[in-house]
Amino acid sequence: MRQGVDVRLILRFAMTFLVLVVCLISLHEYRQFLDRRADYEESMMRTHRLVAGTLADAVGAIIRSEGASSARRTVEQAQDRHGDDLRIRWVCRDGAAAPTTRHTCEEITREPHDDVVDEDPDQSGARRLLTWVPVRVDDGGAIEVSESPEHERTWIDRHVRAALSLASTTVAALTLASLSLGWWLVAIPTRRLRAKARAVGRGELAPDLVLPGRDELGEVAEEMNAMCRQIGSAQDTAAREATARVAAVERLQHADRLATIGRLASGLAHELGTPLHVIEARADLIVEDPDVDDATRASAKIISSCTENVAGLVRQLLTFARPRSLDLTSTRLDQIARSVVELLEPLAAQRRVTLQVGTSSSAPLSADAVLLQQAVLNLTVNALRACKEGGQVTLHVEPARRARPDSSVLESWAHLAVVDDGVGITPEVRADLFVPFFTTRPSGEGTGLGLPIVAGILDDHRGFLEVESEPGQGSTFHIWLPTTAAEAT
Repeated sequence: MRQGVDVRLILRFAMTFLVLVVCLISLHEYRQFLDRRADYEESMMRTHRLVAGTLADAVGAIIRSEGASSARRTVEQAQDRHGDDLRIRWVCRDGAAAPTTRHTCEEITREPHDDVVDEDPDQSGARRLLTWVPVRVDDGGAIEVSESPEHERTWIDRHVRAALSLASTTVAALTLASLSLGWWLVAIPTRRLRAKARAVGRGELAPDLVLPGRDELGEVAEEMNAMCRQIGSAQDTAAREATARVAAVERLQHADRLATIGRLASGLAHELGTPLHVIEARADLIVEDPDVDDATRASAKIISSCTENVAGLVRQLLTFARPRSLDLTSTRLDQIARSVVELLEPLAAQRRVTLQVGTSSSAPLSADAVLLQQAVLNLTVNALRACKEGGQVTLHVEPARRARPDSSVLESWAHLAVVDDGVGITPEVRADLFVPFFTTRPSGEGTGLGLPIVAGILDDHRGFLEVESEPGQGSTFHIWLPTTAAEAT
């Protein structure tokens, strides 16, 4: 069906072009025919005048010297020499001939004039052109020369056949050329434009459509490409806005959950705080009682440990949900990294993991040193736990310039990277790393609040946290903090 549409379009183009060409050729050939016919007749008349004039002079001279009979024989001999090509007669008007020529010339009802071209039908009714040249004697009549119309008809037929042959060849060549050009210049670009329009309808905006030439179809293709780029830009903008709206809704929902958790944590701390302290104190008394047997003392230690775990969970909930007020002071991120390494060296030695500070460039900033140390400490502990025996954890600190993930404006940052060669993180786990209470550790070994707390501390400092990790190839957690004191709030 599509190919039929293209063929009909080409045929309409070709037929319109051919009709115009045929009309122009016909007009040109008709004018050429008229001009050539006039030239042919003029040439024929010049020949007639030459023959008639020469013979008229001869007849006049013969009449004066030898008489009319000899002159008549001369005319007849001239007729015999020319045969049927020309009709040569010695004519005179009926009753107007001189006595000496009256019986030697052919009498006609029309009066011949001097050197006049006239038309007269022959016996078959065909058109003949007559040329009269008078014989220069008194009432001697005239020599008439005429030619058979068959010569002119033959010439006309030959000219018409040649014109038709030329016209047929021209029309055939132009038909082939118009069909080829129509297919190349119209059908192919039209088909590509149609395919592009259908692709746009399916939502496929790329790649751009490129048509050869700078004609109107090429301009349509350029406009279509511009339209696709505008549609793509609008789609990207709409997608970003939709993503931003979803993120905003998620943040609102998250904030609402945090507020609920905060209220729940406050209530739990208030309601459970005193009973937990009583339980822990009673368990400690049992442990310290010398009269208690070993089994009872072991049970009391378990009670005290579990009570401490519950109290720690309540404290983490309060830390996560309670609004943090920053105590901003001038501090250095490299100093915080070294202090964390010193604090965790015993844990690293216990797990047989190497813990060190790698790159340690000056990175001063205005921040809450206690909260930042808590964030770095949390990340470093997680790195140590991710490493197997013989692993390595390194802290790198350096100043840097980069743009925020949602911006293109370069800013100055203090950068700390916690690098480990542990088990790594799968993409599925990475998607939920900062979801509160999400943890991959066995039950009782983690609350799933560590990374959300770290992200919250950095967000309070107008910084952010980035993660790079591949399963089996370790992980890198990047802390980015702005170095402008006025930006930390």
